[in-house]
Amino acid sequence: MQQEKIHFENLNGLRFIGALMVFLFHAFTINREVWGSFFESTPMLAIRKLTSIGHYGVNLFFVLSGFLITYLLLKELKVKGRIHVGFFLVRRILRLWPLYFVVVLFGFFVFPHLPFGTHTVHEFWRYALFLSNFDEIINGSRDSINFLTATWSVSIEEQFYIGWAAVIGLFKWKSIRAFQLFFLLVILSSVVFRLLNATDGSILYYHSLSVISDMAIGGLLATRVFEKTTLSFVTDLKKWQIAGIYLAGIGFLFLAPRLLPGKLIAFERVISGAFFAFVLVEQVQANHSFFKADRIPFFENAGKLTYGFYLFHCIVIFYLCKTFEHLHINQHVIWFVVYFFTLVFLNTLLSVLSYRYFEKPLLDLKKYFRA
Repeated sequence: MQQEKIHFENLNGLRFIGALMVFLFHAFTINREVWGSFFESTPMLAIRKLTSIGHYGVNLFFVLSGFLITYLLLKELKVKGRIHVGFFLVRRILRLWPLYFVVVLFGFFVFPHLPFGTHTVHEFWRYALFLSNFDEIINGSRDSINFLTATWSVSIEEQFYIGWAAVIGLFKWKSIRAFQLFFLLVILSSVVFRLLNATDGSILYYHSLSVISDMAIGGLLATRVFEKTTLSFVTDLKKWQIAGIYLAGIGFLFLAPRLLPGKLIAFERVISGAFFAFVLVEQVQANHSFFKADRIPFFENAGKLTYGFYLFHCIVIFYLCKTFEHLHINQHVIWFVVYFFTLVFLNTLLSVLSYRYFEKPLLDLKKYFRA
């Protein structure tokens, strides 16, 4: 008998919020040199400041991934008495590999032969082995093909899944306490690594050992939620208390470089990860939330489209910016507004088509690989 499918309310909506944060951040930063002097006006600078924390959407993704994957594995361990590592890896392959390789193969072998296309200094073998985050550290700043950058987080997800599967398979863990100890050690190791590399922004942002604490925080949270004990206080938090924690957390995201100067920046990822862990458990458990992500119109369904929405958006941004520049309609704010809404429409359309006709048929195969 197959394991019952687990669903947490509001996580689809949160997933889309994470994708939307990254989307807005990139819409106002990628190829910004294309736009005219209006892009440096006070209103535009204010908008860009508001969207400047959008890159934290990736942190939210990582915490969510660590949480969901760990919870599912704990459930399988409880029901079946063991974790089927092979099935776990196949399910992850069906989710991540197909669309990832569509973007990678397009970037390396199709894009150079299209209008506005160029060859890249990125190295294909790293992308083929899900090491694109390391390629970004080495070559990212020297390359104009910025849409390949979006794959770095997918590579880290795959590295996490393979590493997690290896740890589970090697040690045959049977207790939640072992999981908790493992995650605490990962978080500690990540902080130490960040301390040793605190002056290198590229390594802090892209290196696997630097960002793996996000997934470990999500995994640690999963063990607590699974036990249904230590996080029960969140259930009865008052609305004003929840709002206060959100304000403090968002304020930290804006002010982190000032609040954590020098080597203290090594602790940024742990603090932001803890904040996103709170957001996650609050959305799942709190009775007095001032909002629920799945209740925002369209967000629950949009959460199913986030993988394509995330991977495609940099490609769409690139082509739209180049097209507007080529047509010389890039010097007025009105054209930027047209660009932005065209970007939203085209990226959403691509995501819908990708999910319906490419991703979902493959995802449906996951049912054959459940313990």
